[in-house]
Amino acid sequence: MIPLSVAFAAEELVPQIQQAAAGHDLPAFLESHAGHVFFDGAWGWFGVIAALVVFNTVLGEGLLFRGLLLPRMNGVFGRRDWLANGVLFAVYHLHMPWVIPAALLDTLIISYPSRRYRSALIGIVVHSAQSVVILGATLALVAG
Repeated sequence: MIPLSVAFAAEELVPQIQQAAAGHDLPAFLESHAGHVFFDGAWGWFGVIAALVVFNTVLGEGLLFRGLLLPRMNGVFGRRDWLANGVLFAVYHLHMPWVIPAALLDTLIISYPSRRYRSALIGIVVHSAQSVVILGATLALVAG
């Protein structure tokens, strides 16, 4: 899983369609002075970020796309089910068009290995690695 996590982190080097809209880039906000002031001692907001990580990355995207949909897509798409799953995952990100190219790369990094080894856990661990970094950075700001 470590090589997949490194590949997933390397997605940051993929050219983006456009930069994230102002106010929609959590890592940039965490690095800013405003982010430092906002999160200083804000344990309630840390709880919100932690809940978002669990419900979006693990339950929403990981279990929904690789745990529920991917195994069922084989009946329609056959051996290319992982490819269809990756495209569907990219389309799911239409609300953030700047991440669609990276989401398409997730097809190779997350969807294919999840199908190959028949385990949603692979996709969850690899996709959640970035969330663990964000959660750690947020915790560092909250704890002061």
